[in-house]
Amino acid sequence: MQAVDPSADPDSVERIEQELTLLVRRAQKVHLRGGPAEHVVERAAYGILAWLHDTGPLRPSALAAHFHLDASTISRQVASLEQAGLITREPDAEDRRACRLRLTEHGQSVLTTTRAERRGVVRELLQSWSPGDLATFGSLLAAFNEGLDHHLAPDPHTPSPTAEESQP
Repeated sequence: MQAVDPSADPDSVERIEQELTLLVRRAQKVHLRGGPAEHVVERAAYGILAWLHDTGPLRPSALAAHFHLDASTISRQVASLEQAGLITREPDAEDRRACRLRLTEHGQSVLTTTRAERRGVVRELLQSWSPGDLATFGSLLAAFNEGLDHHLAPDPHTPSPTAEESQP
């Protein structure tokens, strides 16, 4: 990918910001429509379930770091997922004082169903795109998300955000 100074094209930056705003709002509507009621999970819960599935059991602090959230925010979300039977705690083999979170069978089932439904919507929306356009869009979206992660990474010279500032 060729680097370009975004300040050289303010109209494109403005359009991208507007389109991202629409994307986030519309994606939330798609998520809320969901599938079967027993499988609808909140946006934040879906992200946690998917990350635990993709990475394996993690400490709550690793989840907080990945999602750029305060530990208390993750604690509330984890408690809700535990209560729903979607995740469970297990002892951390490296440090018995700590725990790791992992998906339960029910959590795996809910995630599998939710992912299939969400990916079905994406497939439907992209069915007329060429393979090259799909690959380009995927690469650009991954690069954009990587840039967001870098931008959100904590600055070691600034204090940690409060829980209110960290709400997803």
